[in-house]
Amino acid sequence: MNHFFSPSARTVPALTAAVLAASCLTACSGAGGDHAPAAVRVNQVGYVSGEKKFAYAMGDGKQLADAEFDVLDERGDRVGHGRLGPSLGGWNSTYTAVRAIDLSSVDRTGTYRLRLVGADAGAETRFRVAPARRLLDPLRADTVRFFGTQRDGEDVLADATGRVPSHLTDERARVYEPPRTGSEADGTTAGPEPAEAAGPVDVSGGWFDAGDFLKFTHTTSYVVAQMLSTVRDTPSVPGLREEACHGLRWLDRMWDGATGTLYAQVGLGSGGEEIRGDHDVWRLPEEDDRLTVAPGDADYLIKYRPVFRANEPGEPISPNLAGRVSAAFALAAQTEAAEHPAEARAWLDKAAAVYARADTRPDRGALVTTTPADYYQERTWRDDMEWAAVELSRGADALGDARRSRWGEEAAAWARAALREERGGTLGPAD
Repeated sequence: MNHFFSPSARTVPALTAAVLAASCLTACSGAGGDHAPAAVRVNQVGYVSGEKKFAYAMGDGKQLADAEFDVLDERGDRVGHGRLGPSLGGWNSTYTAVRAIDLSSVDRTGTYRLRLVGADAGAETRFRVAPARRLLDPLRADTVRFFGTQRDGEDVLADATGRVPSHLTDERARVYEPPRTGSEADGTTAGPEPAEAAGPVDVSGGWFDAGDFLKFTHTTSYVVAQMLSTVRDTPSVPGLREEACHGLRWLDRMWDGATGTLYAQVGLGSGGEEIRGDHDVWRLPEEDDRLTVAPGDADYLIKYRPVFRANEPGEPISPNLAGRVSAAFALAAQTEAAEHPAEARAWLDKAAAVYARADTRPDRGALVTTTPADYYQERTWRDDMEWAAVELSRGADALGDARRSRWGEEAAAWARAALREERGGTLGPAD
């Protein structure tokens, strides 16, 4: 994940960053010549007092070459000024440069105006600075409520949402080979009906993804780990532990330790000429269970949803998935260590097993995310392995496990490798 929020885990709930990363940016435009107006991106939530604070200027590289910035308080007095940081790369063909604006010196609670000066930039916007609790507690509560509305399976929050249980057929789902087609047989394009491979497996529960009814290990593992980090590090949020446990139970079902198999996805996104997928039909989720279908019917895979594996049984696991899932399980160990040490050890052992199966020499472009892969593209994975090793070491420390030092050393090694080998996209939430 690209940390353009720039908060630390010490005071800012990581869950907020996970959920709001796509919405934390706001644009303002100014005058331009032959190119598009420059734009300024800030954290819409606000910046936490005492933390590092960064905004971003986007524009034509030449347009921003000599640009500087001013920060004005509510009275219009200038309280900050400086030059833009070096270009972090292009956002697209229109915005060929993205340059950081360091706002860390602005620390007094209040609302400020940020504007670009020099060249023909002219863009400006407003941002807030306040203590973490004031900015983030309302968002943490909203996040818990949001994920509660996204529940699938038997354990839906009927009183809060008016919904009824859905996709109960996921309790005995079948495993399928990913759909592929013709010369584009690379797993990234929709094809004919996928071929059944194994099962049944229980993949019920969990949360729906972004506006559809698919369920992904790639995204769920990230959110579960962020939730459990928040449970561990911040004041109690009503309902958060319970919601994290709901996601964790589903994630646990997606890992088959007996066969060394990690399942990556439940549901078919887009169908073909003969079969329909989730994205092809508008409906309430519980309507899927009411369908009367037989194999070969167009809606068969809407009711009896396919499960796609991240790896063949016993084979290495894509390291981005192995890292995220391992981190989530290790965080479960940490949050259970004090009151339920036996359960905590079981979670730590699961985390270690997933971590050990990571394919740490993946082929270029071979990272597993979703089927097809263009739903969530991923270019980095060493950061996920670093995360897993950090949380494994913390979990081992909480349980007095001798593996703590080894995992700590591996975390440092993965951190160095990530800094040396990887660079995420500018401002992009995809990785």
